[in-house]
Amino acid sequence: MADAPRFSRPSPRRLLTAFGVVVLVAITAVLFDSPVTSLTPQWKCSLIDNLVAVLNPIGSGLTLLIFCVLLGATCRALPLSPLGTASWLGALAFTCAGLVEFAVKHIVSRPRPATALQSLTVLGPSVVPEIDSFPSGHATSVFAVATVFAAFYPRLRWPLYAVAAAVAVGRVYLDRHYLSDILAGAAIGIAIALSLLHYHQTLWSRTVVEAPADLRS
Repeated sequence: MADAPRFSRPSPRRLLTAFGVVVLVAITAVLFDSPVTSLTPQWKCSLIDNLVAVLNPIGSGLTLLIFCVLLGATCRALPLSPLGTASWLGALAFTCAGLVEFAVKHIVSRPRPATALQSLTVLGPSVVPEIDSFPSGHATSVFAVATVFAAFYPRLRWPLYAVAAAVAVGRVYLDRHYLSDILAGAAIGIAIALSLLHYHQTLWSRTVVEAPADLRS
């Protein structure tokens, strides 16, 4: 029986990329969070209000998880359907990224912008409502799912990421998150999705190699 696929050790390039993302989020938090949040009221207009109202539900709660599960179930009748595979992987990425995001959110316990002045300002483990700004759950989920579908449908990569970015930025517009919150959420979602895609590709490659010749022909 073949050994189960294993994750390869992180390469220096990946470690450097991860370090760069952490530094970027930290710099954003220090230099840009407050200025961007203070400018948010100046962006308000009915057009953006309506656009955000349409996009925001995409990243809310279990919306994307339900979408992926229903799509995967619908495609179940199609053998080896790329859309079905992408849907189930999207659901898995949503779940895994969400668990990581939820854990980090309540370990860091950062007050949301709209409640920062009325809430505790000391970071640390907490389950107090509205003290859960970092990272953004919306950004985490939309970028996790977008990354999975973009891997299966490269031509849709930029539209998928554009929608994900719009949903994430909408959270800043609504004063629910800081800019660094959505950057961190996007990074978590993308990292988890890429890890799952790598594992899936490794498993699939080994399955094809080990399959009987008549099945591969």
